[in-house]
Amino acid sequence: PIKVKVSDSPVKVLRDQDVFIPCTITGYSSAELDLGRLSVHWILGSDPVYIYERRSHIPIRTGSKLPDNSLIRGNAGLYIPQAQIRDGGEYTCTVTFDTEMSEGHSTVEVSVKPSASLVPPDVIIEEGTERGVTCRASNYYPEKIKFQWIKHLSVTQHDALCQGVSTNEPLENGDGTFTVTSQLLLKPSMGDDGGKYSCVISHRSLGDSLVLDFILSVKGK
Repeated sequence: PIKVKVSDSPVKVLRDQDVFIPCTITGYSSAELDLGRLSVHWILGSDPVYIYERRSHIPIRTGSKLPDNSLIRGNAGLYIPQAQIRDGGEYTCTVTFDTEMSEGHSTVEVSVKPSASLVPPDVIIEEGTERGVTCRASNYYPEKIKFQWIKHLSVTQHDALCQGVSTNEPLENGDGTFTVTSQLLLKPSMGDDGGKYSCVISHRSLGDSLVLDFILSVKGK
């Protein structure tokens, strides 16, 4: 019987990169598949993305490809150029050969890396006064993101700061990405002058966390 094999783990892609969603057909007896007896339907959620019906191609997602020379070898994987946020979700690859049918499900995760900044870039605070430092992550996707503020005690040691930290709710931008800020309130003494601090941002789109460092300057009264 015809079977399909898809990716067990999510297919990950950054926005504007091309993505290939695997779907391999097995269980046919000949060396090559007879394309006149084959149908492949790719669906995202409940929306058709690509329809292949016995040698005729209907690409619904612009630029998507399912080449004959791949299908003949049992490769029904779908190529999507320049993935966008809307291309993410659960895909179903349904293969029909004569009257036999099999389907597989794959998840595509489209991510957008945040751009990050610290405001102000130079942190100068008068002794005994309070001032905020803002760490901003802009134009990222999906919404879930984590900020951590740390104070470096030495080259190898640091403290995670909880006091004086407030993180806003993310705001959705017009293109579906998000922007969010986290603030650290500091009320330093002269002993804090020259201390190194970092804002650490963790997100699905990043291999390693983004780290933004600043050196605190404390001025005497």
